[in-house]
Amino acid sequence: MLQTKSYLLNWIRASVIVLIGFAFGYDAIAQSVVARLDLDRRDPEPQFLEYVAADGGLVTLGNQTRKSSRYLAITKYDDEFKKSWTKQVLQQNGHCQIDLMAVLGEDIYIFISEYSPRDRSIRTTYSHFDIDGNAIAQRLPLVEQPNEKEHRVDLKYVRSINKKKLLCYKNLEEGNKQETILYYLFDAKNPAPITGKIVIPYPDDKFQVRKIMVSNAGKIYVLGKFFKVNKVKAPDDYGFKIYQYEAGETEGQEVSIDLGSLFITDLTLKIDRDENLFLAGFYSHQSTDAIIGTCFFRLNSDLVEEVRSSQHFSEEFLTNFLRDKQIERGRELQNFYLDNIILRSDGGVLMIAEKFYTTFNSYVDIYGAWIDQKIYHYDEIIVSSVSGNGDLEWSAVVPKRQQSERRDNLSYLDVVSGANLYLIYGYQPRKDPRTLYVNSVDFDGKVAERKMLINNSTLDDSFYPRYSEQISNSEALLVYVQERDKIFSIVKVAFE
Repeated sequence: MLQTKSYLLNWIRASVIVLIGFAFGYDAIAQSVVARLDLDRRDPEPQFLEYVAADGGLVTLGNQTRKSSRYLAITKYDDEFKKSWTKQVLQQNGHCQIDLMAVLGEDIYIFISEYSPRDRSIRTTYSHFDIDGNAIAQRLPLVEQPNEKEHRVDLKYVRSINKKKLLCYKNLEEGNKQETILYYLFDAKNPAPITGKIVIPYPDDKFQVRKIMVSNAGKIYVLGKFFKVNKVKAPDDYGFKIYQYEAGETEGQEVSIDLGSLFITDLTLKIDRDENLFLAGFYSHQSTDAIIGTCFFRLNSDLVEEVRSSQHFSEEFLTNFLRDKQIERGRELQNFYLDNIILRSDGGVLMIAEKFYTTFNSYVDIYGAWIDQKIYHYDEIIVSSVSGNGDLEWSAVVPKRQQSERRDNLSYLDVVSGANLYLIYGYQPRKDPRTLYVNSVDFDGKVAERKMLINNSTLDDSFYPRYSEQISNSEALLVYVQERDKIFSIVKVAFE
């Protein structure tokens, strides 16, 4: 989850009132609320939160008190979200910024960037604690980089699926030089990070890194798109490549991904526990920003391709978005972007994509100045099921319409539990309150009717899917905003 969902903006004041399913008399969606943390107006709001799989608890990081931002502290909660301990971790001096808090197994890491005015550089350090609050290391140096705009590259962070590996990396932007990635790999079993460098044999201005991942075994994968020309006019003007590296080694393996005469769009990557690679995306006959079908690739741990397929969307599915004459003329879908792929037990995938675009609302303010108001739109979700042989079995549509000036309360959370995929999102149907809703999609592609999960809600309630996450095969953490109560809550929900 990458790009972590645990990051919370300071302005959020939330209340999660998730008494789901059985409490409201409709078909049960969830069995129970397992744990709940409520913080009222007297409590400081956390800037970061992390679930601790080792004991089912929770760790938050934020101001030590509500009245002052001078001291930052981490707080540990047990599996019932009752406070276990609090520990001060940083005294602010006006130059520090928390980049990330990450839990790896039974260890808590905090990454801090600090600006040095004297030499105009950014120093990134990290502190290391165990889940009992004992300090293992404090402010150890990780990397130093210049603060000049043209040279500065902020660190990015990605974790393995089992959350026991953490990769910190920066992709250097050096014009026509070779693509270079510096990285620092942390392991739950080894407190000292492994430092390495990846040099990809393509110029930086001709290679676009699409995704960097670290596997459970600690291997590093880079999915990138390379260009032969400055403006793509044909499918053979660009291509996708995957690079696999052992931690600490400079030489890696390279694999090319293509569909010949078809444009591949929005390709993404996932790695299973056996180091098999799953790549899924969409393709187009016309351009790089349209879709008309799915593409799927599966490679084994030796990077040998086992499955390659491209499947056209059915006319029945396309009628959800296009008229019959548009389908006959070959019209393709626009503004759909792949968010996630979920691995199936047969070697296939579920692909989840969402329609996203922006508009501008221009108006004159009270001072006579023109204001361009940017509006974010998150609309229909499409779910496509691709078998282990690469066949597109079905595509389903979950209808919704979301728009706002702020993105944090838009989009959705996907949760797989039992025989269903649950898509949870904040929504306001006509004449009904804005609150938390869910559609379930079964493994035959049948979409259940939208159901309201929150009862007795008020207008202005907002769900925050980017800060929520699925934490096990049957549980999820949900974060919700109820402005009327001004209470921040985190709820652990057990699904069927």
